[in-house]
Amino acid sequence: MALSLDSTTKQITLRFVDSRFGLTGAITSVYSVDANGQFVAQKFQPVTGSNPPAALVSRLSDIALRFAAETGLVNGNIDGLPNLLDTPATSTASLQGVLTASNQGAAQISALAGTYNYLRNEAVYSASGKPAAPSSSAGQLRIANDGVVRVCPGQGASDSCTDSITGRVTVDPDQTTYPGALVLELGGQRIGRAVVGKRSDGAAISVDVYSAGAAGSFTSGNWTLQSAAMAPVAATALDGEWLCTHPEPGSSGRSMRHYVSIGNGLLQTDTIDIDLKLSANTASGSGSAANGLFGGQWASGNSSARTLLPVSANSFYYAGSSGPADTDTSALGACQRLPEQAVLPKYLDKSAASTDPVMITLADALPTQPAIGFDQIYYKQGRYTHTATGSAASTQWQKAFDDLCEDSGQDSTTKSGITASSKLNDRSSFTCKAQVANYQSLLKTAVVGPKGQLFLTDGHHSFTSLWEAPNSNGNVATGLAGGQVQMPVMIKGNYKDANNASFWRTMRANKFVWLKLPDGSSITPADLPRQLGLSNGLKDDPFRSLVYFTREVGYNKPVNPSEFLEFYWGEWLQASPRNFKLSQYNLNLAGNGSDGGYMQAIKDASNLMLAANPAEMIGASGYNAVQMGQMTAFGTATYTELPTPKPADGKKAGKLAYALEYRTSLGSAK
Repeated sequence: MALSLDSTTKQITLRFVDSRFGLTGAITSVYSVDANGQFVAQKFQPVTGSNPPAALVSRLSDIALRFAAETGLVNGNIDGLPNLLDTPATSTASLQGVLTASNQGAAQISALAGTYNYLRNEAVYSASGKPAAPSSSAGQLRIANDGVVRVCPGQGASDSCTDSITGRVTVDPDQTTYPGALVLELGGQRIGRAVVGKRSDGAAISVDVYSAGAAGSFTSGNWTLQSAAMAPVAATALDGEWLCTHPEPGSSGRSMRHYVSIGNGLLQTDTIDIDLKLSANTASGSGSAANGLFGGQWASGNSSARTLLPVSANSFYYAGSSGPADTDTSALGACQRLPEQAVLPKYLDKSAASTDPVMITLADALPTQPAIGFDQIYYKQGRYTHTATGSAASTQWQKAFDDLCEDSGQDSTTKSGITASSKLNDRSSFTCKAQVANYQSLLKTAVVGPKGQLFLTDGHHSFTSLWEAPNSNGNVATGLAGGQVQMPVMIKGNYKDANNASFWRTMRANKFVWLKLPDGSSITPADLPRQLGLSNGLKDDPFRSLVYFTREVGYNKPVNPSEFLEFYWGEWLQASPRNFKLSQYNLNLAGNGSDGGYMQAIKDASNLMLAANPAEMIGASGYNAVQMGQMTAFGTATYTELPTPKPADGKKAGKLAYALEYRTSLGSAK
């Protein structure tokens, strides 16, 4: 694959050359910078005249490329490339992996003489492009003036290294198609084509591994070479905060991203609770001297190890085991240094020990879950915009102010001063009366993270509803209330001095974060959206909406609810032996409760909740059905009210009626 980058137009183009997976033609995308400082390219389009295959064009929306660009080197990860060797027309097999691109320096062998650190990762693929278990290794190699190569796996380069492999680098004979390219041969076998990136600190060489095997099988992979330091590098050279990416195990076509923190000789990651002990200038944790490499050994004391290869001050690759219990040492990942996190001083010293709430601005609140139930938000928006039914005026839009007051621990029913100039994002323009007893227990919650960042642990739906609400008079023409709405929250913990990895370990241990997508697949903290609102990355979880509508029908929210209570109920409904499937219902139709519509889904789910053994644990919540709010009898009154249409006198409709009407107004369907 050839890559071209235009930093002026922010355009990246991928051209498939000699693809082993049936990919041809070229695709292009505009790239942007994400919240973690990475370049991101998505929404690829075919390059006119390049004639990519239709099967590739139909899957362009699946492709995502995250990368960093430095002098002479582009590195990152690519996801979602279709494997066109997988012949069934319905196949969704995808490719993903580490991407390294150099700038095709001149093919002058003598200029490359020297010692290099390397990482190798490759696998044998079947004729249909399915990989066997990959293998990886790291160490040093030397290239002589005449191109002779000696590879020293797991150790520093020397003429006497054990288990060495010798070979040669030669000029690729096809300089027309591959200008500046070389060929690496080892043990008498061609390994692959190499391209050179010229850098001020030496050379970066990327080797595209390919060799044909029996019955259409082939070996494919990559070697990454970086000029080795002449002197030992400082043990603190990699200290700081990083974002690392590696292919998800299996053949999902996805990459997994992790926050990694390095300091005091330890590498910590957000999803593994055991540290990696680092040794500078060694290979594979073996202690063999290799300037510029970092060897790592898991602190649990087993033999699993990793080797880290810095390729610049802001990037490194690693190879080895994916965790302390992993005997497979084939993991390969790429890491990029995160930009320095700015301190958010207004939350920095807020304490969980205080009984006083903290007033936050919604735009500051970082989500701790990847999804919300859009239909719950649609119910709220349907009511917040209900200003009339026919010719009858309605005050139902004032429910937005009611909710704001109620979620502030105040009496929503005795609000005052709602006028034409009242705005949700200006608390001085209206008044909430009568703070209720023990109001702190009614408030949403948050924690203070590294550098004073604010992470919301409860209230994603309530606060998103206010964010999306008309700011004044129930009229969207006045603009949305948006991220400047201010709300009080209780602080559940302050981890301002934690690094990223230890912070997310704590969040997982305390069950303050929900790391599952609506389809049940797992994510990591790096995949969480960075803001509330319907258009800022939060996904739609239909089961979360369903459970909301079963409230006071099959369960009632406890006084001190578990974090993510509704998600646990949704997970429980989908698990065996219930195997509840929303695909069996028409969620665009309220229905009568027995015709396969939304009302039947609500009734069926509620009856399952009621039938649960009261002592049964609900998902991984740690709480039983009663503690999670299980009711003792079906909530007929609440259920019956859900689909009630808007009355002619302007009074309120049912929650489900509002949700479906508002969803229809958006042109959305399920």
